[in-house]
Amino acid sequence: MMLGIDPKVDYAFKHLLGRDATRPILIDIVDNVLNSGPGHRIDDLELLNPFNPKQALDDKLSILDIKARDQSGRLFNVEMQMLAFRHYEKRILYYWSRLHQEQLREGQDYLELRPTISISFLDHVLFPQTADHHLHFRLLEEQHRFPFVDDIDLHIIELPKFNKSLEELTNDLDIWLYFLRNAAKIDLDAIPAQLRRPLVLQAVEELKMLNQTDEERERYESRRKFQLDYNTGMKVARLEGREEGREEGREEGREEGREEGREEGRQEGRGQGRREGLAKGQAKGQKIGIIHLCEQLLNQAVTPAEQLADLSLADLTRLAADLQEQLRQRTG
Repeated sequence: MMLGIDPKVDYAFKHLLGRDATRPILIDIVDNVLNSGPGHRIDDLELLNPFNPKQALDDKLSILDIKARDQSGRLFNVEMQMLAFRHYEKRILYYWSRLHQEQLREGQDYLELRPTISISFLDHVLFPQTADHHLHFRLLEEQHRFPFVDDIDLHIIELPKFNKSLEELTNDLDIWLYFLRNAAKIDLDAIPAQLRRPLVLQAVEELKMLNQTDEERERYESRRKFQLDYNTGMKVARLEGREEGREEGREEGREEGREEGREEGRQEGRGQGRREGLAKGQAKGQKIGIIHLCEQLLNQAVTPAEQLADLSLADLTRLAADLQEQLRQRTG
């Protein structure tokens, strides 16, 4: 019998790591991401936003991250992200900065600020320029490579890049990443020896709880479906945007080409007009696709494509930006 629960779905991820009963699992995963040496391991974590199942039902766009504080006062923001948001690196930095500045109250000194550590598990590739799956970012002096401060600490783990087999697992972090990628397919009657560790077995039992009642399973499935629909919608929007852009670009290119051809020579004008018209049409088509997707996610009436096509590229860009900001406010 397969486990059938995917911990990459953020509802399952926070159920697994965001409760007092599962703090030992969270501590072990965080310690292994940080590669904490002797004397630097985490003794305990205080959960600052314990898991609340209603979050996933009240607002499908809410962020089911995990905020915690260790015994030394360091703050942690841990999240699993299946949704391939554009410019996600800016989103990570934004939520890091929000958590960092929340430490100080009026009258407190800057010396009281403790490091804030962001750990993001991604189910998509954010940095294709490297094959490494675990990327560690700090603020460094460009030439001499020493840190500005030790307070800024960002870990990004791109799960699609982690392709080790059971036989290739070499450390505890490998085991956890393998579990996060493959837990849903684990045969509960034949759990591999490499995963038969107390905390991993506890993680299996915790995920099994989401199958115990119809209500829990429905919450999990609702969140999973939303995330899949969102990613599918983004892909469709990009494809539709490119196709609409090509068609509109061909038409605009023909017209602009004719006009320039009269002034500068028919052949040259058509070629230049086609190129510029095609680029402009593709850009407009992409903006229309983004606008339609945002309107659907915000439960707004979808504006007819013909109506949007009459707008300038600048107007489409402003409208898309306004709708994306509304989405960001809802996810905040």
